[in-house]
Amino acid sequence: MNEYSTALSSNVRSRFFIDGEWVVSHSSARHTLVDPATEEPFMSVSLADPVDVERAIAAARRAFDNGPWPKMSGAERSVYLKRLTEEIRQRLPLLAQLWTEQVGAPVTFASGLLPTGITRFEFFASLAETYEFEEARPTRRGHARVRREPVGVAALIAPWNATFPIVAHKIAAALAAGCTVVVKSPVESPLDALIIAECAAAAGLPPGVLNVITAGRDEGAQLVQSRDIDKISFTGSVATGQWIARAAAERLARVTLELGGKSAAILLDDVDLPAALAALTPFTMPFSGQICFAQTRILAPRARHDEVVSAYAEIISKLKVGNPHEADTRIGPVLNAVQRERVRGYIAQGVSEGAQLVLGGTGNAGFDKGYFVEPTIFGNVTSDMTIAQQEIFGPVVSILPYDDIDDAVRIANDTPYGLSGSVYGPDIERAYAVACRMRAGHVGVNGVELAANVPFGGFRLSGVGREGGREGLEAYLETKAVLMPAAAG
Repeated sequence: MNEYSTALSSNVRSRFFIDGEWVVSHSSARHTLVDPATEEPFMSVSLADPVDVERAIAAARRAFDNGPWPKMSGAERSVYLKRLTEEIRQRLPLLAQLWTEQVGAPVTFASGLLPTGITRFEFFASLAETYEFEEARPTRRGHARVRREPVGVAALIAPWNATFPIVAHKIAAALAAGCTVVVKSPVESPLDALIIAECAAAAGLPPGVLNVITAGRDEGAQLVQSRDIDKISFTGSVATGQWIARAAAERLARVTLELGGKSAAILLDDVDLPAALAALTPFTMPFSGQICFAQTRILAPRARHDEVVSAYAEIISKLKVGNPHEADTRIGPVLNAVQRERVRGYIAQGVSEGAQLVLGGTGNAGFDKGYFVEPTIFGNVTSDMTIAQQEIFGPVVSILPYDDIDDAVRIANDTPYGLSGSVYGPDIERAYAVACRMRAGHVGVNGVELAANVPFGGFRLSGVGREGGREGLEAYLETKAVLMPAAAG
């Protein structure tokens, strides 16, 4: 156990949070956490079994059916959310170090992105205070009171790669809406949601409003299939998302699915290349490409393809690859050996399909230990190649030449995904017009940004529904119309 894990409370290290209490798992099963940079284990955590899952669901069900939380006004819930936010804020340095330790995110990247989780809590705390949960509309007979009520008990299933920012989106919106929740933490990064639970206890949330367990695939399936779960919010793979959608359809449970992407960055023909690459590059291989919105396809005008390849490769070649705990590291390891071999397989496939290998390859970046993959760039990629179609989730970027704007839009939209994208050029209205033609849910002009008040989600295989913004709150609400007679004279 190292300095970061010893900073954790015994509750976070060894228990689950159910019904307002820290409880020992019913199961004796444990999962060992391994530092991806060293391949050394640093602690083990409890895993839930079916009994733990049912305990968590039952607690959330009681809290919703009989507890005060869904009956509170939005302003009342906002008070708790603001307290919760402040408790979390005090733990941001620890959360940044744990993100690095659990899954290998460079600490500078983690420290820079973690505040987005805080802004999400702040946004939904503020929105709960001001959102119009009931409005009156005139009718022929009198008026209707249109109410927006919490959907019920929500299962929140977080991924391993960016657990805190993503679970913040889910927890903050669900609680602001008045739902009670069961959070299933991923076994690879279980500590983030448990720290949020510790903050919830300090903030005085009523028992059963927030329940957190760490569990694997089978227990996740149990959670999804429970008839006591009214809403499922999942971030993860397409295959799992499709299974969840089918399971939820059996009882028409509400779902939000954020699944993945193969995002395109279009460089327009008159782009200021140094300025564009300065804005774009940090989002092409963030966290070794293990972020869903990574701009992993760069579309360059054919006449400027070689110029783009040379300039981008020069930038990437200077990024430090190494120990993610060091502040100047920009590329750390991937999650584990399985992920490393998966990425290497895609690189080999790119070479075999005729893409130009510009930088990197399948090496271990010169390290004897750690799950490292060299930052890799392919040029002269065509849209039909595997590396241009499938989400690699590694430090691999493809540069694709295009002939004109219509061709660029065609290439950008020529994948099964539609999560994110970006367009770069000096005329922002021209870039905006191109962005409007991209079939993606989140497109930036001359940059990429995560804003708490803006919806995030995708088209096609990138998912269903949105997180963030008013849309993220409304994903946890049902609409009810109560038709009232005219007041007696």
